[in-house]
Amino acid sequence: MSRLGKKLIGCFLICLVIAIATVNTIAMFMSANIIRTIMAEQNVSSVNDIKAELTDEVFRLRTIFQTMDSLDLTLEGKESDAMKVWELQKNTDSEFAAFCDTTGKMYFKTENFPLSDFNVADGLSGGYMGAVVDSAADLTIQVCKPIERNGKTVGVAIIGMLLSESAWIDKIKENTGSEITIFTGDTRLATTLIDDSGNRAVGTQMSNAIKKTVIDNGQVYKGEAKLFGKNHYVTYEPMPDIHGKIVGAYFSGYASAETDTMKYTLIITTIISAVVIAVLASFLIISFNRNTIIKPIKEANKVAENMANGNFKPSESTYKFANDELGDFVRKLESTKSELNNYIGDINFVLSGMATGDFTVRPKVAYLGDFAEIRDSFSTIQTSLRSMIGNIGQSARDVKNGSEQIAEGAQVLAEGTTEQAAAIEQLSASIQDIADKVQQSAGNAAEASKISTQTSDKIIYQDKEIKNMLAAMDEIKEKSDQIQNIIKAIDDIAFQTNILALNAAIEAARAGAAGKGFAVVADEVRNLAAKSAESAQQTGDLINATIQAVDKGTVIAQSTAETMKEVTSLSDKTNQYITDISSASEEQAESITQVKIGIERISTVVQQNSATAEQTAASCEELSSQSATLESQIEKFVV
Repeated sequence: MSRLGKKLIGCFLICLVIAIATVNTIAMFMSANIIRTIMAEQNVSSVNDIKAELTDEVFRLRTIFQTMDSLDLTLEGKESDAMKVWELQKNTDSEFAAFCDTTGKMYFKTENFPLSDFNVADGLSGGYMGAVVDSAADLTIQVCKPIERNGKTVGVAIIGMLLSESAWIDKIKENTGSEITIFTGDTRLATTLIDDSGNRAVGTQMSNAIKKTVIDNGQVYKGEAKLFGKNHYVTYEPMPDIHGKIVGAYFSGYASAETDTMKYTLIITTIISAVVIAVLASFLIISFNRNTIIKPIKEANKVAENMANGNFKPSESTYKFANDELGDFVRKLESTKSELNNYIGDINFVLSGMATGDFTVRPKVAYLGDFAEIRDSFSTIQTSLRSMIGNIGQSARDVKNGSEQIAEGAQVLAEGTTEQAAAIEQLSASIQDIADKVQQSAGNAAEASKISTQTSDKIIYQDKEIKNMLAAMDEIKEKSDQIQNIIKAIDDIAFQTNILALNAAIEAARAGAAGKGFAVVADEVRNLAAKSAESAQQTGDLINATIQAVDKGTVIAQSTAETMKEVTSLSDKTNQYITDISSASEEQAESITQVKIGIERISTVVQQNSATAEQTAASCEELSSQSATLESQIEKFVV
């Protein structure tokens, strides 16, 4: 089976499965909805049966009232007859009755009369029939009627039944098959449901959600609920009393076990039917596809496979394709195959001629549609090749002539390059001599810079010594001034001593003979003072001369210091110039070294150029030889 056939069958089967699954699912949902709707309707019917049963009971109680009222219980002595009639008329012990006068005094009452909220006034105002909640008896149905005699109300009769009785709901369950419950408020008063302990589920409560819907909002609830471990389809309907107030609820529910069994049976039946239909449909689809799709596709695939393998010869298959789209496709494919075979033969013919060098051959087949571009391409190729071959021939001749000229020029270049290499070697030697001289000059400049630096250091030292000498002369002058002050003091002392000696001589003269010795001493002191004054005068003169000489030396030393400053400045400039000359010499030596290296490289390049020129000359000779060969080969083409 072909891949396409498998895909088609797969698509058909998938569509079939999807369709069957969809129909199956819809059917199951519809069946579930139908079952749910049917069960809801049955529950509604059961609730209606409950209400109808209660209505029948009310009418039966009213009939009992009419029967007993006919006994005229207002007369004494009728109680025993009324009790007999009551025993005959009642159905269960849950029924009760009472007759009273207008004051509420009972003159007939059954033993099980349970009511505590009975009000005579309700009966006197016309009475009532229906559901009533009593605080003692809970939920009941009651018939309350006034008793009339001769158009006058003489009392009130009330007949009722406790709805907690189970017999009447059991009867409804037997008739409908559903579970029945009567709620008083949200509590089960009477029910056919059995709890987990196996007893009637009396006293249990409905869920809060259902209570809110039914009791609080007075609406009917329909749906599904799980009651005492079993799923049920349920209906809750609010129960009004005689005043229209919601006092309880009617309940009907069907266990979903049987319906689930029916639903599962229906689902299984539907699935089996779907599987059978799917198998039959698959068999029919496969048979149909095999004859109408798969086999033609196989034959078409053979044709396409031959074309894919490069086989465009006529097909040997005897299969007859149907008159459909696939048959038309295969016939067009065969026609295309035949045309391609013709095109291939013609292309082979043209290319074979071009392979032998004949570019004058022309296509013999009329190329149609997009294949016309092949014909145009052949024409373009032939035109281009003719022009290209002509250009190549001309180029070969030009290359031959050019290579000969290049060979001659390369030979000349090689000779010139050799001469240039010799000149560069001589230049390199000269540069080497210059480099040596410059290197020597740089060394001398460096040595001169060193000596200049030492000279500058000596001058700086001498400048410092002269400054020290000036300071010493200043100190000598200062000390001389101090000595001069001392000499002046000595001169003053000599003067005072002389005056004292004179005074002593005068006093000695006055003393006469007694003062002669003292006069002699005074004369000696005066002589000594005169000599001291004279010596002080001489010392002062010498010191003044020394100070003048020191001043002259100071002036000369200061002049020498100024001169040394100028010499130091000139020495610094000389040292800077020598340093600059040394640096320039070093840079010049380095530059000459770089020039030397460059010349060596140029020499190397020139040598390489010389070798290359020789090789180029040889290559040009070879190129000229090859150009001649190419020219002879091109002459073989027919253009």
